[in-house]
Amino acid sequence: MLCALPKFTAFAACTALVAGITLTATTLPSVGANETVAAKVGDCFNYKASGTKDQAASAPAVDCTTPHTAQTYWSGALPESFGVPEKAKAASRLKQTQPCTVKNINVFVNLADRKLPTRLQSVSIFPSKAQWDAGQRWVRCDVVFRAGKSYKPLSTPMAEFVAATPPSQLNFCTPRVPGNRTTSAYPCTNVKKNWIMILERNLGTTPTKRFPGTRSVEFQTKRICEKAAKPYVTLKKFYPWWAIWPTSAGWSRGDRTAQCFVPYSEFVKNTVSQ
Repeated sequence: MLCALPKFTAFAACTALVAGITLTATTLPSVGANETVAAKVGDCFNYKASGTKDQAASAPAVDCTTPHTAQTYWSGALPESFGVPEKAKAASRLKQTQPCTVKNINVFVNLADRKLPTRLQSVSIFPSKAQWDAGQRWVRCDVVFRAGKSYKPLSTPMAEFVAATPPSQLNFCTPRVPGNRTTSAYPCTNVKKNWIMILERNLGTTPTKRFPGTRSVEFQTKRICEKAAKPYVTLKKFYPWWAIWPTSAGWSRGDRTAQCFVPYSEFVKNTVSQ
């Protein structure tokens, strides 16, 4: 991802943000009766943000009233032609996990009317090589709640956690101006220093869409963020909003979102209720 000051600021670099989030089992593609499935929708797992994909794939399901970091909100089956998941291209992975969206996460946790992005994130889990070789053909998407650079351990199902958490505490903030060390998802606690994410939009409408080019993606993202920031910002000087867009390398890995931030102080000043 690249990060830019609003309008025509020359440059600023930052790492990718991945936010993500849900739907119910009845609205998702069903799994074949003869397929091996790692998880049912609603199953909980305990794995770390810093862990490997194999670690997440092999984590056993646990009782959702015991400590866990993730809950499955969608489960499907991979075709035999998919091959060993670790060798699959990003476009192939995206094609198999198209139901794994922020909108569907919000439905799963009963936030269907939510406007602002949250610290809920989608994690796509594919079988490890050993699991694939053993005949497992499942694929699933879990929802986690980000707390800084980690996933927050919970002892209740995700929807119950969300219902018991004030909406403002679900908001996604960075500790300072978004940059290469400050783009993790933090709670909004410091009015003077935090920046809040006000919009996250997918720029790759289909898994196979090619990277449009750096200048095109930058222009599109800045146009989106300038419009999104208007209800929240009254600053005329300094930089009133911040934009983050994917690089070519990020795009090829499946990171295709435009993200928009404003100073939390401006958000609070110009927002009656969220």
